[in-house]
Amino acid sequence: MFLVALVSAGFAFGIFRKIVDALPLSMNKPVAVVMTWETLCDSSGGVYAELKKGLHECAWNIGDTAAKLPTPMLRYVASMRNTGASRIRWVSDSDDFTEGVLVRLEGDSMSHNYLQVVKNDSARYWIDEETGCLFPGLCPRRPLGWAAVPISVNFDFEGQDSLLAKDAFCGEGESPVYPVLSGVVLDVGKDASGYFVDIDHGANVMTRTSGLGFWSTPLSVGDSVYVGVPVGRLMPQDSATFFLTVRRNALFVRWNDFYGSTHPVDSASIAIFKKKIGF
Repeated sequence: MFLVALVSAGFAFGIFRKIVDALPLSMNKPVAVVMTWETLCDSSGGVYAELKKGLHECAWNIGDTAAKLPTPMLRYVASMRNTGASRIRWVSDSDDFTEGVLVRLEGDSMSHNYLQVVKNDSARYWIDEETGCLFPGLCPRRPLGWAAVPISVNFDFEGQDSLLAKDAFCGEGESPVYPVLSGVVLDVGKDASGYFVDIDHGANVMTRTSGLGFWSTPLSVGDSVYVGVPVGRLMPQDSATFFLTVRRNALFVRWNDFYGSTHPVDSASIAIFKKKIGF
């Protein structure tokens, strides 16, 4: 009778149920909640869409909710909404919501894409589609846009010691020469090779462009210069050379190395990537 009473009490107070629940049985394991791309998008306030080629998209209207966007890249791009953008789209070809391949800013009269391109070595880079530059980061432009004379690894400097700390560029006479980045003029003048201009570009980057034939417009210390606006022109002859010195963190950097570090993916690779994802 005592045993029967004990068992009855165990059921009454749920003791046996607690013992069973505590056992490492498969039926006692909590059921994992599977968060799909769609549910993750919805939970962040976005609008989900399934695209072609197995791509997923989540889109948000940009307002005061930029800080609530689910990835650092989205939050950073959304912080640039002073560009006139009102909508942001996040596209991925993966089941991993955080691993996007494209961010698009859209407005009434504009759209701008940032692509996460994967190189053959599996390294991933966010690239500004318009400029081809690593994003975010510096975006230098070629001072002539063409006809650069690179200093190669095996270059013979014998008798050309001056090229140990500068790069040579060549072009048609009187061609315009542009600053590689926007900045502020530190110094201007004339030396044995022609006119020169020193520019502080910020981010611990400074350049000297020398060997110019003449100014496009007179420059003074403190003037602002801009990418796309010439600082000077080449000598008036069939073929003329000028020189560029790039210093980053006070150290001389070869132009090809500097440009390559800011453009890690070539235009052909970007075109292949865009075709692959259908954009």
